Amino acid sequence: MRNIFAFIFRYHAFFLLLMLETVCVALMIQNNGFHRAAFLNVSDEFVGKSYKVYNEVTDYIRLGEENRLLADENSRLRNTLPNSYYADTSSIKTVRDTIRHTLYHYIPARVIQTSTNRLNNYIYINKGRDHGIKPRMAVIGPNGVVGIVKSVSDHFASLYSMLHSQVTVSARVKQNGSRGTVKWDGKSPYYVNLEEITRQEQLHQRDTIFTSGVSRLFPDNIPIGIVESFDLIEPGNFYDIRVMLSTDFKKLDYVYVVSNIMHEEIDSLINRTEDVQ
Repeated sequence: MRNIFAFIFRYHAFFLLLMLETVCVALMIQNNGFHRAAFLNVSDEFVGKSYKVYNEVTDYIRLGEENRLLADENSRLRNTLPNSYYADTSSIKTVRDTIRHTLYHYIPARVIQTSTNRLNNYIYINKGRDHGIKPRMAVIGPNGVVGIVKSVSDHFASLYSMLHSQVTVSARVKQNGSRGTVKWDGKSPYYVNLEEITRQEQLHQRDTIFTSGVSRLFPDNIPIGIVESFDLIEPGNFYDIRVMLSTDFKKLDYVYVVSNIMHEEIDSLINRTEDVQ
């Protein structure tokens, strides 16, 4: 306290001058219309910019929560898409609308770690067993296919990224319906190869590639990418097709884990068939 008083006493002339100038400016603004208008314009500009900066800062702080809410809303919307249902025509005898039954359920999650510069890349998300996630579930993002669940703990899960040498996805060319398999070659994180398309098929640059619906994991019509280039493999009967991915794995933030409600039932049927063979 003594130091404060000593400081004020030492610079009392400066503080007195500052106070007198403030009083003069206030009197001038109060008694002169031009100066008062100019002051109000400057103050309004300063207050407006201050509020703008404040809103930008608070909006940035709330961005994470807004993204989470948006992901939850998107998952609810995805759960109502037509390809999330299957048709049970045996139920049409009832009056109630029981023809459509849920086939896929979407669980939103956030990416907490990922890699793109390895031969076998993995992704880690903040949802796990307690949220209904199991191994071998498909994972998609806002722009398309992401990967497949590898293993889970109570609250987290690891995924095989689409950028993994062992991951293959059944794909379809939208324009002509031809089917093949998409696989990463371990090079650029922006491209994959589309294999098993024969030379009899008509291809064009910018053709769009979607999931085929043949896989028991991925729903039909999930974007994979677009055809960047293609050439015939000589000698042979197949194209070498380069596909630009619709998902940017370096910027991946929120994803949706796809639960196929009928997956276990289909697996059990296939296992019984293989046992007979």
